[in-house]
Amino acid sequence: MNRKDNNTENHLETIDHSIAQKIYHLRLAKGMSRQQLAEKIGVSRQQLRKYEKGGNKLTVSRMALIAQALGEAVDYFVEDANYGNANPTLTQHQRMCIEVSRNFMKISNPIHQNAVNALVKSLAAETKS
Repeated sequence: MNRKDNNTENHLETIDHSIAQKIYHLRLAKGMSRQQLAEKIGVSRQQLRKYEKGGNKLTVSRMALIAQALGEAVDYFVEDANYGNANPTLTQHQRMCIEVSRNFMKISNPIHQNAVNALVKSLAAETKS
């Protein structure tokens, strides 16, 4: 294999890794478990894990199902493919947002959800003042 082929292969691996990371991070941001997303797209939890780790390649149709389940357009997953930005680094703030979202999704009582939402709105308004 020549140098150009290696560069192309590395670039494709970078794109695959970027897509896998976006699926993983978006699923977490939406507060979904791996099992929940797997059921929505019709695969096992283990298969979804392989997609999120980049171990298995995605077909476009499977990516479309994932995008739909996560509420994004398919192009969201490939928008930076030409730039090779495969390692989105989560800031501490982003990690906290994901954790808050996960915990909020665990609250089943709508009254409690509304109370948490009102609290967050109140704190955000106080910060702006």
